[in-house]
Amino acid sequence: MTVNEQTYGAGWAADYDMIFPDGPGVDATVDALVAYAAKSVAAEPVALELGVGTGRVAIPLAKRGIRVHGIDLEPTMLEVLRAKPAAVEVTDRLTVAVGDMTDVETFLTPGAPTKYDLVYTVFTTISALPDGAAQKRCVQAASQVLAERGRFVLEVALPRLDSFDGAGRRSRHVGKFGDSPTMETARLHLVDQVIESEIVMFSPDGRVRVQPIHHRFLWPAELDLMAEAAGMRRVSLTPGWKPGSFTPSTPLYVAEYVLV
Repeated sequence: MTVNEQTYGAGWAADYDMIFPDGPGVDATVDALVAYAAKSVAAEPVALELGVGTGRVAIPLAKRGIRVHGIDLEPTMLEVLRAKPAAVEVTDRLTVAVGDMTDVETFLTPGAPTKYDLVYTVFTTISALPDGAAQKRCVQAASQVLAERGRFVLEVALPRLDSFDGAGRRSRHVGKFGDSPTMETARLHLVDQVIESEIVMFSPDGRVRVQPIHHRFLWPAELDLMAEAAGMRRVSLTPGWKPGSFTPSTPLYVAEYVLV
């Protein structure tokens, strides 16, 4: 399986929803995914989330009537998802399993569909993969389970390269998660398109948590080439979940692909 063991795993699960709470951003994501699923014109669209995590998106999407199957490499994340009362309410429309988003064989769990009207990955999850080769395998795997009129949709962060100094370093205050003021230290590896960082959270009781993060950023043109190699073409590119214009400070993009 393809995983960054130091930067993704059980250590994230307990605090993930505190660090990344539900809110208007999740609502906008779900609204957009419902619209993408409708483009397939399937009577009852079926969706696959790659990197489902604690179900921040999959649960409300299932509540909107979409049947969702989610895979994630970390069993502890799925345990948190299953324990949520909201997940219990949609067990007829939401299933999850341990799986590798770069390996199509792990998508095909017993009882899960073999083709999907919507395959999606949000919150720049594809950037957690270790390198471009793994990202390419992810795109190829998604194409293999996409229905004829289905959509493959990715939310991907754009790096602010000008936020690094001349030595490729960055230190900054990134906000407050719960009661914990949070700092980041980061290093840019420009040729590899990788940002390695540590998120440092200071709890009121004096505890300090350090969470390493690996981010392999992916330009739209590179993603287009990966999709083309997998037999897909891009049909839309937006600066977020709504149409708009790209600027030098646009933080992310959403790309939509269909089979050729």
